[in-house]
Amino acid sequence: MERDMRMAASLFLWALTLSVQAADWTLLTTSTDLKKITYWYVDKASVVSHSTLVKAQLRTAWSQTQFGPDNTGYLSTTYISYVDCNRRILAYTANTYYSDFDSTSEPVHQEPEMPLTELNFAPARAGTPGEMRINYLCKSYEGSSSKSI
Repeated sequence: MERDMRMAASLFLWALTLSVQAADWTLLTTSTDLKKITYWYVDKASVVSHSTLVKAQLRTAWSQTQFGPDNTGYLSTTYISYVDCNRRILAYTANTYYSDFDSTSEPVHQEPEMPLTELNFAPARAGTPGEMRINYLCKSYEGSSSKSI
């Protein structure tokens, strides 16, 4: 019994360690507006694909404070993005807003993750950061072994 409890505790700690791995943020692009620079990142460690659907953790950060509907200020947000590579459409869910640029402070606002079936997929306009995210995620992970989303 004691051995089973130690094994269960070891498995729990191992699973917890896997879930707390540090993000591997890679800068995808920045805006050209020098008055308010926007930075778009992808967490390369979070990218998983299944067939033509790719899921990744993304982050957007600003050089100036942004304000939410309740007038709460934030400098960055992390969120989950799904990209349908065949149809070249994307959707976002699970936004978390932070008062700091690096998304390491306590969140100032969080939105729950919605089920995939409830997301509103939309095309990205040519030349926008949305199109760059589609291109990056689909190109980088096409032909990769599928992982469960």
